[in-house]
Amino acid sequence: MKLIGIDIGTSSVKAVRVRADDGVTVEAAVSKPYTADGAPTRDPALWARLAEEALSELTHGEAIAAIGFTGQMHAMVALEDDGKLAAPVKLWFDMNGAADLDAFVAAYPGSFAADTGNIPLPDFTLAKWLWARRLDPRLSKRVGGLYCAKDYVRAALDPSAPFVVDRNEAAGMQVFDPFADRWHTDILDRAGLPKTALPRPVAASEAAGTWRGIPMVVGAGDQATAARAIGALVPGVASLSLGTSGVLSIPLMKSALPPSWDGSFHLFPTGFDDNYQVIGTVPALGATLRWLQTLFGRSMAELDATAAGRPIGEGRALFVPYLAGAGAPHPDHGLAAALSGLTVDTDLPAIVRAVYDGMAQELAAITEEAAAIGASTDAILLSGGATHLPGLVTTLAAFLPAECRLVDAAEASAVGAALASLDHLQPGNCLSLTNTAVPRAQSHALRDDWRHARQAALAGSHIHQKD
Repeated sequence: MKLIGIDIGTSSVKAVRVRADDGVTVEAAVSKPYTADGAPTRDPALWARLAEEALSELTHGEAIAAIGFTGQMHAMVALEDDGKLAAPVKLWFDMNGAADLDAFVAAYPGSFAADTGNIPLPDFTLAKWLWARRLDPRLSKRVGGLYCAKDYVRAALDPSAPFVVDRNEAAGMQVFDPFADRWHTDILDRAGLPKTALPRPVAASEAAGTWRGIPMVVGAGDQATAARAIGALVPGVASLSLGTSGVLSIPLMKSALPPSWDGSFHLFPTGFDDNYQVIGTVPALGATLRWLQTLFGRSMAELDATAAGRPIGEGRALFVPYLAGAGAPHPDHGLAAALSGLTVDTDLPAIVRAVYDGMAQELAAITEEAAAIGASTDAILLSGGATHLPGLVTTLAAFLPAECRLVDAAEASAVGAALASLDHLQPGNCLSLTNTAVPRAQSHALRDDWRHARQAALAGSHIHQKD
């Protein structure tokens, strides 16, 4: 059986054609950048046009059973009833609504995290809506539908498709109660967001529309579909995506949810079942690697080789990886990184080793904190572009407190979207991409001096913000 998964990403539309029989094989892949330099775009019509081009290429001469969708979360496309834009399109990194969200939460009578599963964050959709409504007080009366990126594209491909969204993406809007599985009426009323403008929440495997006679399936957000692709939706099996950010996604059974939830970790329904994803992040993992390359004028392959020449967990230099702030469970965009313990003997290999060790220990510390709230891991499946750096992978395997396995999947989110469509056609299938064990010669605990450096950095977060 052949399926297509399409990912409406931040900088491009990516799509894969997958054969799913006894296993999962990626037959073909296409990428459609929005611009020549890979910059993002806020033109949803371009998303839809490139998605149609990608689908045309991958379906040509092929019998396709279904198409699944994924994409960047937290985008906001507000449309009037006639399909025209009701407000400026916003992407996840548009933080214009931060002050509006602060004011909204200050007046909110309950526990925002307990009601939405997450602490209030300006990159989520609610903040974007509040900002747009402040600029246009008539927006509440003009808006006919609020779409995320992937569902806008699906609706553009089939205007008669039902107005639905998966529960994973719905939770990312921050007006959805993931515990009661419904839109949060009180938040909607206070935000002036008509419930009639919101789609019906459904499972990721639900069919919604057709394209050239092929069923289209709703899918889920990019981290959820990446976890579906590699088989990391099973309790005890976590996903670690090593791309722009280091994203650790750990399944948590609904029955194991703590009685109180403070929202420090991101919490989303998977969209594929009744369970949740607990998510912690290192926001600048990819940027940290680029920083090293710029700093030393070397390729990442060269720097990776220098790190491999130094023992893991040794050396005086310490790195706390907050070059773009800290992510969940200690979200603080104003936090700064720290490179300490330098002497006249600190050379390039020592610094690269410190950076690798620091990123690995940060992810290990996040794993520890997740285990403390019941989201434990027995195995961690690694995917993403940085998995092609053997020195980094070996370092991660040394510090992470679980067996690490490697998945060679350049477009895991798109593959997971294709498998969401398979779940519609074959409910209960367990197909996923294969993985291989990462050898671990020795396990390392978090260094006491690094742990102290991390604690000091987190304790000083408000100082950094004021500076």
